[in-house]
Amino acid sequence: MAKIKSKRIGIAIDMTPLVDVAFLLLIFFMTTTQFQPPEKEKITLPKSASEFKKPESNIITANVTTEGRIRLEFVERREKKDQIVDVSTFGGWLQTARLSNPSAYVLLKADKDAPYGVIEQIMKELQNQNANRFNIVTDAKKAQKLAPK
Repeated sequence: MAKIKSKRIGIAIDMTPLVDVAFLLLIFFMTTTQFQPPEKEKITLPKSASEFKKPESNIITANVTTEGRIRLEFVERREKKDQIVDVSTFGGWLQTARLSNPSAYVLLKADKDAPYGVIEQIMKELQNQNANRFNIVTDAKKAQKLAPK
């Protein structure tokens, strides 16, 4: 008996739909990605060797510039509030921000050349409102150069 060799049929896969799907995914991710918004004030952060990462959401941020100006940023009723406040009115705005979101983290982001008196008053107001757990934002990228090896 002679063996009959059957011809193999080549399989061809059409890659056109795969390329279409890849481009659709690329366009989707490019249009839905949110980038970090630009800073309203230029703040040069002090250096530190901390490993703590600040949370991305659910935060109340108090920014202090070199001139001692305070900008309070928080979310109230799903709307982002951005308020420039004075040291004397900081307590009222902080209370409003904490009432709108009681579980929010408080971040103090002060310039390294900011007047210490303003930062001290902010810390005292945080203590008066029993917000004893707050974080001071520092520049960890530059701190890696300072860390001992």
